Amino acid sequence: MLRKFPMNGFVCVMSALLILCTLTASATPDAMLDRSRTQFGDLDATTINYINARFEEVIDDLFLISDISIIYDYQSGSLSDYDFVNGINQLDDTTNTNIVLIHTHGGSSLFSSYLCFKDDSKLYDSDVDSWMDLRDGSFIFAGACKSAKYTDLGNEFIDKGFDAYFGYNDNVYTTHNALFYSNFFDLATFTNVPVSTAALYAANQVKQEYGDDTSVADYRFIGDSSLCLRT
Repeated sequence: MLRKFPMNGFVCVMSALLILCTLTASATPDAMLDRSRTQFGDLDATTINYINARFEEVIDDLFLISDISIIYDYQSGSLSDYDFVNGINQLDDTTNTNIVLIHTHGGSSLFSSYLCFKDDSKLYDSDVDSWMDLRDGSFIFAGACKSAKYTDLGNEFIDKGFDAYFGYNDNVYTTHNALFYSNFFDLATFTNVPVSTAALYAANQVKQEYGDDTSVADYRFIGDSSLCLRT
């Protein structure tokens, strides 16, 4: 795992975390994290702690991108599908980079992929079309089963102005997914690293840790897979 530290080391990390923890209603975030997977009542405490630890690693990495100074961290997940989209609408669209990471349940129905939320609502492409504002470039990591089995949901994010959408074609193991996105953002927040390269690296790290990368390696990028999050 290639962990990076800003030039000012501990002071910069603590300052970044202070910004995260003292976020006010008037602040405009540059990135959004959603830990919905921890809210469905089907995980033990050890697994929830593992997910939370991987999210903290992602936070540390995202703050290395110059355009990201404030992060919305939904530690208990979005309230609903609408709340999730509304959170994205609050991101600062004047910066070069907006990033969304969600770890949740997902699925597919009638040739459509969807994301699940703790109120039992499901986010489909039609919901994104109805609720999301047009954006000027963003990246979303949809860490959920079958989030890209069909391209309709990802394509709707692209139609709304996202540069790229990452999702899985089939079911994905919870802890494998968490380790994958931690390593994905670890490499993707190096300068001029395409998201496609970061995904290959992350899958290899999962294989080294668990001896199997089958579920996480079955992913799909919709949009620009050559996108670099940090330039």
